[in-house]
Amino acid sequence: MKQFLDQLNEQQRAAVTYIDGPMVIFAGAGTGKTRVITYRIAYLLSLGVNPYNILAVTFTNKAAEEMKNRIIELVPQKGESVWVSTFHSFCTRLLYTEAEKFGLKKNFTIYDETDSVKLIKECLKEMSLIDTRISPADIYDIISRAKDNMLDPESYKINSIVSHQPYREFIAEIYLRYQDKLDKMNALDFGDLICKTVQFLKDDRFEDVKNKYAERFKYIHVDEYQDVNYAQVVLLKLLASKHHNVCVVGDDDQAIYSWRGCDVNYLLNFKKDFSANGKQVKEFKLEQNYRSKKSILEVANVLIRHNKHRADKKLYSDIKGSLEDIRIKQLQNEYDEAQYVAEEILKLNKCENIKKVGILYRTNSQSRIFEEILREYKIPYKIVGTFSFYERQEIKDIVAYLRILVNPEDTISLKRVINVPARNIGETTILYLETLAKENKASLWEQIVKIDSTDLSLRAKNAVWKFLSLYDVLKRYKDTMYPSEFIMFIIEKTGYLHMIEDMNKFENKIEKKQNLEQLVNLAREYESRDGITTVEDFLNKISLFTSADTQDNYKGSNDISVDVSLMTLHAAKGLEFDVVFLTGLEEGILPIWYVIKERPFLYKDRYKLFTSSDNLEFNYKVSDIEEERRLCYVGVTRARKILYLTHTFRRSYFGIEYECVPSRFLDEITKIYTEHSNEVSDFYAYSSFEKITNANELKVGEYVVHEKFGIGEIVEIEREPNNDKVIVLFRDGKQRKLSLQYAKLARFEKKL
Repeated sequence: MKQFLDQLNEQQRAAVTYIDGPMVIFAGAGTGKTRVITYRIAYLLSLGVNPYNILAVTFTNKAAEEMKNRIIELVPQKGESVWVSTFHSFCTRLLYTEAEKFGLKKNFTIYDETDSVKLIKECLKEMSLIDTRISPADIYDIISRAKDNMLDPESYKINSIVSHQPYREFIAEIYLRYQDKLDKMNALDFGDLICKTVQFLKDDRFEDVKNKYAERFKYIHVDEYQDVNYAQVVLLKLLASKHHNVCVVGDDDQAIYSWRGCDVNYLLNFKKDFSANGKQVKEFKLEQNYRSKKSILEVANVLIRHNKHRADKKLYSDIKGSLEDIRIKQLQNEYDEAQYVAEEILKLNKCENIKKVGILYRTNSQSRIFEEILREYKIPYKIVGTFSFYERQEIKDIVAYLRILVNPEDTISLKRVINVPARNIGETTILYLETLAKENKASLWEQIVKIDSTDLSLRAKNAVWKFLSLYDVLKRYKDTMYPSEFIMFIIEKTGYLHMIEDMNKFENKIEKKQNLEQLVNLAREYESRDGITTVEDFLNKISLFTSADTQDNYKGSNDISVDVSLMTLHAAKGLEFDVVFLTGLEEGILPIWYVIKERPFLYKDRYKLFTSSDNLEFNYKVSDIEEERRLCYVGVTRARKILYLTHTFRRSYFGIEYECVPSRFLDEITKIYTEHSNEVSDFYAYSSFEKITNANELKVGEYVVHEKFGIGEIVEIEREPNNDKVIVLFRDGKQRKLSLQYAKLARFEKKL
């Protein structure tokens, strides 16, 4: 027993050894929260608790497997018998075990998301609703959220009628039909696994089953509790109703999945929810971070303290650091930003202690420029959590249009877009035309052009004629526009934008639009930088980037040993890097524009990709900006040794440059230099506090200290009689013109 406890710090030890009653552990980033759960289970086993009576649940199979392996490593024989699983796996096993009592057939099938979406498509066909404004995948998402909130089809229908929202009534009809099909096929989807388990355990007819599991699990553990939803909380209450020994671990400062139905309030309100039968909830905090330097945690603490809706805690570390570990850089535009990151990585490659680098951004669309520049510098990288920019569906679609307009014999591209957006040219029609083309020893395009001579129905012919008419219009204008203009023209004329607008899921819609923006930006960059004026030249330019060798993993140069990963902030949660580049710290990007209710710019005329109607589809909450701040916090706390914070003076949107406003989070972070850091006085000690009044005493590139704005770099000197001025770029990313006659500037001798 002692060997377990000796490996823990005081806070961890207190949490591990408390075993009497419900408990909540607020665990900061990098404080070893999973370690506490595994050691607590090992501690219980060492006290003689039967492994049969212990349960641990988490959210991913990978996390569950890792937790189980750690327990087995600590307590080899007994650890094997501890029930460790995800919520869904736990419910699946329970339902299979108790199927006969619940009236389920024991051989029920579990439908994954792909199966469920196909079933919803069948429902839509039966209802003659093939072309709807909401995609089958989005409908599945809405139904899943309903099941997370324990709303069966009938309850959802009642709610939809009361809400007076027509689209919800429409979804309710599909939900009823979809669930009826699942029941008749003896199938459950992912949402059913938890929802039905809870329904059965709450049913008085199955009270003996509920009591059986409540009696069995004397000690229950839940990891990542900030990510639970309503159904999971109800399930936990049912399982803990007998012994009340439930231990949850979570970090409210890393709650970033509200759009998936997760609610951080269940963690914050755990004490109120689980105090019962005289057993009060015990609260613990894990604040010692084992990942990051002290300086990086200081930044994280300063940032997250601006959130009001959180448990009070402050991370600390014994790993020494200085403000030199935080490097804030303003660049002229996103191209310069990516170039700066690449050049810094090359410098870091010479440092033996730098092995892993993370380039983090708010949206996937931001990856495009980094991919291009990293390849230009031959820096190997991998993209985590999504496809390479050129592999994204909307990018491949528009590029396919460009290709067939240059070469209609490109059968792969032709088949990709002939029915995108949907034109009622089905797979049967395409297969027929392909077969006919082979018989006539012609290409698919040649056969399509001769559509009148085929035996297809008039409806099918009409659909193909519409496509040929569209092709003629696009072909007519291809050589009259620059590539960037022509791409926008394709987006408009094909109806591709309307197809995206018809998607119901807000985040998917925004992401696809932003990716199209980046394609236009890319074309505009090539036009201005490389003199490209034709679609053919543009396709030739991007052909390297769309080859098989340059997708999600780029090998780069063998001389570069740093492991570079590109990912969104959401994908970065749970990971760590020696060095983090947190990029795009601007209003409208982080925090993202639809959270602050407006973009910091306007689009013009018919090429406007974002409309005011987008704003109306998003339900704003006070907590939205706090979740964006938590995302930023997640990015900061991924860094172990060095943290770069970058933002740009200008950024292109749809090929047009706009001035950027530094993120409010950057303003909050930089207060560390003037208000919150104990190290500021140490840095000031390197400075001479004799006031500088003569510009001849200074030179561009020198560092100075201002009593209010802190440390900055001189970027320009203006000499005027009796009133010399300097323009200083301060660490908050802002340039300020200061009069040496009035400003209290001191020389800062140590370069940051």
